[in-house]
Amino acid sequence: MVWLALAVMTALMPKGTSVAGTAPSSAAEVLGGMVDNVVAAVALPGVAVVVLGIVGAVLNSRDVRRRDLIRRFTRQQHREGMARAGGQCEMESGFGRRCRRPAEHGDHFYPWSKGGSTSLQNFVAACAQCNRTKRARIPSPSQQQRMERRRRDYVAPSSSVSVGERQPLS
Repeated sequence: MVWLALAVMTALMPKGTSVAGTAPSSAAEVLGGMVDNVVAAVALPGVAVVVLGIVGAVLNSRDVRRRDLIRRFTRQQHREGMARAGGQCEMESGFGRRCRRPAEHGDHFYPWSKGGSTSLQNFVAACAQCNRTKRARIPSPSQQQRMERRRRDYVAPSSSVSVGERQPLS
């Protein structure tokens, strides 16, 4: 909006190269000249905004194609994921340590909206606060490694400690 205000102000400022006797003869010519100046000043930034909007929509649609058809975890997945976590939040609470609050939610480690699958491998038990804090952010590879390292402490040796799974881009 700032660029629009600057463009209008620039367009309305008088030009310093006016020659005596060449002033517009009517109000319509004055308004026409002002409109032409405003359109010229706004055209390039306006085109840039439209192009960036189109690029953003295309990139977002690629993630939509990646989404798993089913978003909610089944009752069985939820039960198994909570049992694996021992009813405790699996998210990181600081300094790489596991959160100590009880788990209330089953969350996608890779967000569903970003292509995370609805599978037990992508299930993370989370307390309400950690779930809200994480939002739809894609975790970093280091966060994934720390989660897998923490899972080794409480997951049975015969079980998988791997975390996160994304759908392939189709």
